[in-house]
Amino acid sequence: MKKLIISGIAVVFVWLMYQYPKAMLNPGELVEGHQNLKENCNSCHEPFRGISNNKCITCHKLSEIGKDTSNGKGETAGMEKILFHQGLSDQKCSSCHTEHIGLKPEMPLSSFDHSLLSEPVISKCAACHKQPADNRHEQFSSECKSCHNTGGWKSGVKFDHAMINGDTKNNCSSCHQKPDDSFHNLINDNCNKCHSTSKWIPSSFDHTNYFILDKDHNTECKTCHTNNNFSTYTCFSCHEHSESKMLKEHSEEGINDISKCADCHKSGNEHDIRMNRSPGNGTNYNGSDNKENQNRNFEEKDREKNHKKNKKDSDGEDDENENED
Repeated sequence: MKKLIISGIAVVFVWLMYQYPKAMLNPGELVEGHQNLKENCNSCHEPFRGISNNKCITCHKLSEIGKDTSNGKGETAGMEKILFHQGLSDQKCSSCHTEHIGLKPEMPLSSFDHSLLSEPVISKCAACHKQPADNRHEQFSSECKSCHNTGGWKSGVKFDHAMINGDTKNNCSSCHQKPDDSFHNLINDNCNKCHSTSKWIPSSFDHTNYFILDKDHNTECKTCHTNNNFSTYTCFSCHEHSESKMLKEHSEEGINDISKCADCHKSGNEHDIRMNRSPGNGTNYNGSDNKENQNRNFEEKDREKNHKKNKKDSDGEDDENENED
């Protein structure tokens, strides 16, 4: 019974090969240049041996592919890139030139396996590639492999900024585009004051110039800077004061915009205020009183508020006593 099943499968297989030879034997469409060979498999394949270079050079002359020349150039003018054919460590044409992948296949050069190249070709990128003509690369005489690898021109780039000479080293914008956001637009210092050449993020930042992180405000960035936006902040996320109460207290001082607390309050001390207010303007400050006078004025206002509050509480107690009598 087992032999009968095997014999039946063999008969079906032979019949399918006879009826549908392309579907059974042809793994895919040949490229456009090989369309005249699609009916003759033996043009490229040898029985039981596969693809042979000898079959390729039946049509492609050695001089055309740069294998039969002494200077690396073929018969056709301007074919300088043929040089690398002479330096291939693997001499099989099929290692790079694949078939049965469609009439007009996409074969990007980025997929080329550079390990097929032998020395010294693999170390001379300019033998096949053009030298980049931009201000980033013009100042370097180092080999490409100092930064790039053959797996990808941009992927895995390891650039050592120590290779930069002259003023360019301290001028990041000569190669990098300056961040265009409200936070960085306010900073005139060089990038290296916060960032390092090894990584853009994380960065070191002197927060004292904007807000003093004292023991009462030693918190995580996201507490004040929400949604990962460090160009904005809020103080209402942890302060016990409600926004409406803060607005009321500041409006008494002629301040109607309370969205930028750090413009006046550089620290958590409510009396440590940069509030040199110009007459007739409740939101802009240009310098009139010194800090000592400001603190004194606010302390007096606090004492006055506390006095009014205590008096109000005292009057309330007197009213309750009268009602009891």
